[in-house]
Amino acid sequence: MTTATPTAAPTARTRRRGPVARTVAHVGGVNLFLLAWFWAVVVPVAVLGTVVLARLNGEVDAAVVLYARHGAIWFPFSQAIIMLATQLRVHVATGRTRRTFVRASLVVAAGTGLAYALVLTLLAAVERAAHTAAGWGWRITDPMLADESSPAGLLLAELTVCFVAANVAGLLVGIVYHRVRGWWGTLALPLTVGPLLVVMGLLGGFTDAAPAGRGSWAAAAPALLASLAVVTVAAAAYAAVARRIPLRPPVA
Repeated sequence: MTTATPTAAPTARTRRRGPVARTVAHVGGVNLFLLAWFWAVVVPVAVLGTVVLARLNGEVDAAVVLYARHGAIWFPFSQAIIMLATQLRVHVATGRTRRTFVRASLVVAAGTGLAYALVLTLLAAVERAAHTAAGWGWRITDPMLADESSPAGLLLAELTVCFVAANVAGLLVGIVYHRVRGWWGTLALPLTVGPLLVVMGLLGGFTDAAPAGRGSWAAAAPALLASLAVVTVAAAAYAAVARRIPLRPPVA
């Protein structure tokens, strides 16, 4: 005589969610948790750095919090690699498809990039208001398209494109390592990390000179649109490689 194991009936909310939405909710929740920890570390460091500089120099006229931009690029980039390495096989083992995983991971990559950009833009606005209240100046010293005179939204747009590029490049690095393993994956890094480096270059990340797009949507548009095109190509390459992953069971 066999005994059937009772299973919990799915709730109406669960039934309404498709596999992509469930995967987005799971992976996105982890990313939001890590995002909270990231900014919980960055904000006190930025405040402490500002206080120290103010005591040394009498004032601070630089956008200190925007130096966190580099951490907000490479921390989620590494997360994307780890997420793909740990979640893809588990995802397929539960009966879902690689296509579902690719779609969900790209949604999460875009959403995570936007979330980091929103937080950093908000922190920059708060910092600017605090500097104004203290009688200090506030200027962006990093080479970026946006500066202190830029129209509203340009800083957010630039950060969003850059952070999404970082997440998509992380997925591309991870999937290529999955496909061709260690040595070839390492040799392919110029191609897989390349899209992120190209975007950073387009947005002024590798020169001390101010980019031509500073302070103007019209001047910044070519670099932003070119960066979006690079991100789209990287996302398409990620999806194409993912479809060719042989999901063999891991060797014991």
